[in-house]
Amino acid sequence: MTERDLFEPVKKLFVKKGYKVNAEVKGCDMTAVKGDELVIIELKKNLSVTLLAQGLDRQRSGAKVYVAVPKPKNYMPRKFEDNLKVIKKLELGLIFVTIRGVFSFAEIVTEPEQYFPPVSVNRKKRKAILEEIEGRTIDMNEGGVAKTKIATAYTEKCIYIACILDAYGDMSAAELRKYGADPKTYNILRMNAYGWFKKVSKGVYGITEEGRRGLMEYPELEAYYTEKLLGK
Repeated sequence: MTERDLFEPVKKLFVKKGYKVNAEVKGCDMTAVKGDELVIIELKKNLSVTLLAQGLDRQRSGAKVYVAVPKPKNYMPRKFEDNLKVIKKLELGLIFVTIRGVFSFAEIVTEPEQYFPPVSVNRKKRKAILEEIEGRTIDMNEGGVAKTKIATAYTEKCIYIACILDAYGDMSAAELRKYGADPKTYNILRMNAYGWFKKVSKGVYGITEEGRRGLMEYPELEAYYTEKLLGK
């Protein structure tokens, strides 16, 4: 299949709507004109960032712009929803072409309309992101990786508590806070999400072997917090 296979079905679609259709006009794959309305259609074998960027560039002519691609096999609207949101936000139209030889046809999935409403700000999500950034000391993580341990702000809080317990022995949450541990230290100890801590007696906690192994997994953070403790 080539981009040429997309042309005829899309042309028939717009001719049926009363447009005059032309191919390869000033770098545009297709144009369609009806009265004062100018439409530009870009044809590609795959939906890609490059195609969307091309569509945005064509908008500078003041035209309504569609991108036309083959209809995905086993197409499911729900799975395509995120892609459609992006296309709508860019104010582009989307056309799917079903290739069936002489029975090929094109269908408009979404029109190039003004995007409304603008993206609303989720203040709770924004606050959570900023707090996570603020809570990190050393950026050890790599973007774009999967199935690897991530050092979060919560991880750092646990590492600092573990460093204190490893250096000075069992303590209560109040005593740990005197060394600069997080204000929510008691909850961190009680929840013990990583299994790094153990309750020694009422209100007193110590570090487990799992906790010591955990420190070894984050040597940069252990070194940072150990040095911080030595400076106190």
